[in-house]
Amino acid sequence: MLGFPNGSGVGGVGPEDLAQLQSTMRAIELACSYIQINSNPVAAEATILSLHKSPQPYKACRYILENSQVANARFQAAAAIREAAIREWSFLATDDKGGLISFCLGYVMQHANSSEGYVLSKLSSVAAQLMKRGWLEFTPAEKEVFFYQINQAILGSRGLDVQFIGI
Repeated sequence: MLGFPNGSGVGGVGPEDLAQLQSTMRAIELACSYIQINSNPVAAEATILSLHKSPQPYKACRYILENSQVANARFQAAAAIREAAIREWSFLATDDKGGLISFCLGYVMQHANSSEGYVLSKLSSVAAQLMKRGWLEFTPAEKEVFFYQINQAILGSRGLDVQFIGI
C-alpha cells in the first residue's frame, strides 16, 4: 500500500522511515521559504522538483500534508501527489488509486475551515482529476463511495465549511 488506504495514518512506519519523512518535510518547507524570500531559488526549485519527480512520493506527501505548518509545503505535496499519480496511474493498484482519491477528499473535508483555501482547492482538484482519470476503471461500487463522501458534505451534516467545500 502507498500509505493511503481508507484514511489510515503513517502507522507501521519504523524510526528510520519516520526520520526520512521528517527530513523530507523539513527540506520542502525550507525550499518553500527560500522561494518566498527569493534566497537561492534555483536550489529551492530543484528540491521541490525532486519531490514532484520522485517515484511514488505518496507517503512523504501525506506526511507533509498532515504534519507541516507551512501551507506552501502542503500545496507542493498536493501537487506532487497529482503529478505522480497521473504519471504512475497505469501501474498503481486499484485500491491505491481509490485510496489516493479518498485521502484527498477526506483531507479537504477534515480541513474545510482552514484559512489556506488554495491548499484545499489544489487537493479538491487532485481528487477530481484522479476520479476523471479512473472513471472507466472504477466499479459502480467504488464510484458510489466517492459520491457518498461528496454527498454527505453537500447535505451539510458536518457544518457550513464542509458543505461549501462539497459543493
